[in-house]
Amino acid sequence: MIILETERLILRLLTKNDQQMILTLLNEPSFIKNIGDKNVRSLTDAWEYISNGPLAMQNSLGFSLYCCELKNSGEVIGLSGLIKRQGIAHPEIGFAFLNKYCQKGYGFESAKAVLNYASKALKLNTLQAICNPDNHASSVLLTKLGFTFKKQISLEQISHKVNLFERAI
Repeated sequence: MIILETERLILRLLTKNDQQMILTLLNEPSFIKNIGDKNVRSLTDAWEYISNGPLAMQNSLGFSLYCCELKNSGEVIGLSGLIKRQGIAHPEIGFAFLNKYCQKGYGFESAKAVLNYASKALKLNTLQAICNPDNHASSVLLTKLGFTFKKQISLEQISHKVNLFERAI
């Protein structure tokens, strides 16, 4: 099911066919360093992550992380969307792309579309985001998207403090 389209991307619900991309993405060293180790080590684990994470969130809240697919080739390249995490007041924007697709503008392009969707379709007023203090690329992208650094916070599920950003939409 397609949720959004941009100039170069289709953002859609994840399916069982996305297991390999999820397995690869969640085990890239940059993902583990900047987002965390989700203990996804097999295609079965990847499907459990998809069904118990994004698809369950979509069913319960009406939004989730979406699969980003290149319009011109159908290749799946990462995730972008919204999540709701315990300990964070508002829904968060989130994105992660396979390393070979980073620094090509897909994060900004997809996140900008997600911001518009959150405002117009979901009628949300405020979005937040978290990122590791040393994740300079994500901090720059969030600032470019109009998010403002609020403070460092601790979350139960993360072993170190993270930067909290916020934006009214």
